[in-house]
Amino acid sequence: MVFSSHAFLVFMLVLLAVYAGVTRWAPRHAKLTLVLASLLFYGWTIPAYLVLLGLSLAFNYVLSAGLAGPQPEGRRRLLLTLGVGANLAFIGYYKYLDLFIGGLNGAFDVGLPLQHIVLPIGISFFTFQQIGYLVDVAEGHVERPSVLDYTLFITFFPQLIAGPIVQQSHFLPQVHAKVDWRLRAQDVGLGLALFSMGLFKKTVLADNIGRYTDAIFTTAQTTPPGTLDAWMAAIGYSFQIYFDFSGYSDMAAGLAFLWGFRMPLNFFSPYKAHNIIEFWRRWHISLSTFLRDYLYIRLGGNRHGFSRTMLALMVTMLLGGLWHGAGVQFIVWGGLHGLFLVLNHSWRRWVGHLDAPLSWWRHAAGVLLTYAAVCVAWVYFRAGSLDEANRMVAAMFGLGAPESFTPTSRGIVTFVGLYFLIAWALPNTVQLFARHHIYLPNKAFAPAMAQAAEGFGYRLTRGWAAVTALTLTVGWFAISNLSPFLYFQF
Repeated sequence: MVFSSHAFLVFMLVLLAVYAGVTRWAPRHAKLTLVLASLLFYGWTIPAYLVLLGLSLAFNYVLSAGLAGPQPEGRRRLLLTLGVGANLAFIGYYKYLDLFIGGLNGAFDVGLPLQHIVLPIGISFFTFQQIGYLVDVAEGHVERPSVLDYTLFITFFPQLIAGPIVQQSHFLPQVHAKVDWRLRAQDVGLGLALFSMGLFKKTVLADNIGRYTDAIFTTAQTTPPGTLDAWMAAIGYSFQIYFDFSGYSDMAAGLAFLWGFRMPLNFFSPYKAHNIIEFWRRWHISLSTFLRDYLYIRLGGNRHGFSRTMLALMVTMLLGGLWHGAGVQFIVWGGLHGLFLVLNHSWRRWVGHLDAPLSWWRHAAGVLLTYAAVCVAWVYFRAGSLDEANRMVAAMFGLGAPESFTPTSRGIVTFVGLYFLIAWALPNTVQLFARHHIYLPNKAFAPAMAQAAEGFGYRLTRGWAAVTALTLTVGWFAISNLSPFLYFQF
């Protein structure tokens, strides 16, 4: 089920009524109600995938029993290796089997048929969450929860199918501390307001520019575009994926808050970053945090000298690219960002890290350079094949078709001025709701959040209620332009 669908509206209306009744007449079943609703939400399109989700939940929960408590270190490591390996094999079969078969066919000409396995929705997200949980149990960072609490942690529908990647330390303490499971009018109002803004981002801002960028990328499958067309497509896609995925994250956080839970930050104006290091502190924060905590640090982090640190960083980004999709172009995307990060760290090491604020023009130049580099990398993320991506990037640097400015590019231009204004000049939705503490605290953005909480932002007033009604109405009417959330494919 997709948030931006009429079916989800009916689902939410029914669930709110049922949940309100349960918390009034049988409050001890509130958690069970959310679990059952989440399973219904997940199995709505393909019910058979509930079996796979259930097997994954059962395997990891049972294995965590063996990891908990005092025991020989060798046995703990063996069980953890088994658990992580089984989870990776699970995701590898469904997501990467055809990539592996294609590689064998290309290298050895063995002619193995591709399996064309349908990818279970959200598999990358709930598998990563469970890997993180197993590691935390093995290292003694969490006490093993009840079956019901664990199932709610993994399947909670606002974050189940496209994140954010919620670690046990984000969610389980909230479950354990929650005494009153009844809906609160203020939480419902604020959650609905944030949800409506996320819906508007998705159906109005992202989907409308997406049809133009899709047209240019489709042409690039066979014919090199002109330089202007290639850049317009890359810029258009940069906003399409930003408004699509940050819109989804807003909707997820709003829905979670509606039920009284706070989600971790996932976006904080990434295109305002003045270098690539800062970009990755602002883009898909839950993924970059997971990769840092469970991969980069395990590879040595910054504890073994600069060269080893850069190697760990590059490996982390390559695997992060592979996590996004079963295609060489995703590995290239991760490799480009790894290269950008290595260059950024090397530059800082050479010139020295400056703690003093940059002059306005240096800051602006850094923002433009970072954005341009990110746009080039986005081409590999969006393209359907490596050849298509190479064709687009070559055109961006003047090696494409004779120059032209097609009607498709002119269509993109009608949007990008407004989109640059939103991305670079306006407060983000996290800042708009800062005074209400909808998100879990994030030390990196604490000063900005404190400042935002004192300034312009969402208030529980009639005027802001009208804004909510308007964005929700326009967002729902725009559902006729429905396209899937881009991160559903991962």
